[in-house]
Amino acid sequence: MKIKIHRGTHQIGGSITEIYTDSTHIFVDFGSELNTEPEDSTDAEMIDMMQHARCDAVLFTHYHGDHIGLMKHIPEKDVDGHAIKLGMGKVARRVLINIHQTLAGFEDSGKEHREYLDILQDEERQIDVEDGIPITVGDIRITPVLVDHSAYDAYLFIIEAQGKTAVHTGDFRTHGRLGKQVFERLNKALSKKTVDVLITEGTMMNRPGEQVLTEEEMQDKAYEILKKPENRHAFLICSSTNVESLASFANAAMQLKRAFYVNNYVYEQIKLYRETAGEADPAFRFRKTYKFESMTAFNPKLKMTQPEYMRENGFLMLIGASDAYKKRIEYFSDQHPLLIYSMWGGYVEKGADTYDEKMGALYHGWDPARRENLHTSGHATADDIRQMILTVKPQKYILPIHTEKPKIFEQLDIGENTDKIAYLNDNDVLEV
Repeated sequence: MKIKIHRGTHQIGGSITEIYTDSTHIFVDFGSELNTEPEDSTDAEMIDMMQHARCDAVLFTHYHGDHIGLMKHIPEKDVDGHAIKLGMGKVARRVLINIHQTLAGFEDSGKEHREYLDILQDEERQIDVEDGIPITVGDIRITPVLVDHSAYDAYLFIIEAQGKTAVHTGDFRTHGRLGKQVFERLNKALSKKTVDVLITEGTMMNRPGEQVLTEEEMQDKAYEILKKPENRHAFLICSSTNVESLASFANAAMQLKRAFYVNNYVYEQIKLYRETAGEADPAFRFRKTYKFESMTAFNPKLKMTQPEYMRENGFLMLIGASDAYKKRIEYFSDQHPLLIYSMWGGYVEKGADTYDEKMGALYHGWDPARRENLHTSGHATADDIRQMILTVKPQKYILPIHTEKPKIFEQLDIGENTDKIAYLNDNDVLEV
């Protein structure tokens, strides 16, 4: 078994890992870079590499762009003429289809999104990734294990070939509702297996002492904020695909007998989450969640328009930086509504490389006295990573990826495992 990290040994995002034998090559993730100026991006190099690669399958840990964003550039066949399969969770695929179906209607980018739809709906190329169900590609066996992340239906992979075993964590965390049993389930999946290599994300290793909120703690804080009389009318900025946090805020509003309002696209995502996660956990059932109605349409059930009802009864509304939200925001301006910002702070930090102009304009244009920052990370804390290492017990190597500061792994309290940390550079090949 050989491992080649094409990109990700010293950066967050754009992750691409190749694991291969003499006869079979698989890739884990094929993501685009995050917040990189076009002239500095290595995306073109990665696309060119894939056009000339031996590749039997690409398996995606989850649907965030820095892990799946270059998917449309994966050819149908590799350099030897073998078909390239694409594997992802069934729900993750449906989430992506909903995203691209929505965006396919936009004139400026519709063609690109229709191309993605063609790939996602091509049954000949699909591999369905399911928790605990092994996948065999050539002489490589992959066992997915469901993990918690700010993208629903995310997986780590146990990869076995030629008597060797590697674990690739993808992005994970333990402080969400879906992450509580991850190490117990991983232990079960690894029963009687000896792991040679652990490939683990380290996004938060540049903040090793940082404490994060659990999703339940964030829900409690949201409740305390929203129950104040002056916060009856509140807007929320949160990723539309971060089902855990959407549920936290929706549940906080519901505790106050307030409805949660979203646009049609997000409502379709929430219906999907209700069908899947909501079956097992009532926290994901999104009761009192409604999609936007016309600003002027009379609703016979409410006996008024939806905005009039919201004005009378209070609300929590999910918004974004798009101009499409302006009328709804302006309608409630006389109520001095609250804005809750629940995304990574780098998007609205002036002067940062990651600053988003539209999001920043919305955020900084809001009265600072009527603004709350309330967010929790989608990534593993240093303690999570420590626990991952102690659970997996890699015998030979620990490979940090998806991190800007791999050397900080040495600060983890992992005993003799510290000697197993291997600091690769992009494109180095490790033979196990």
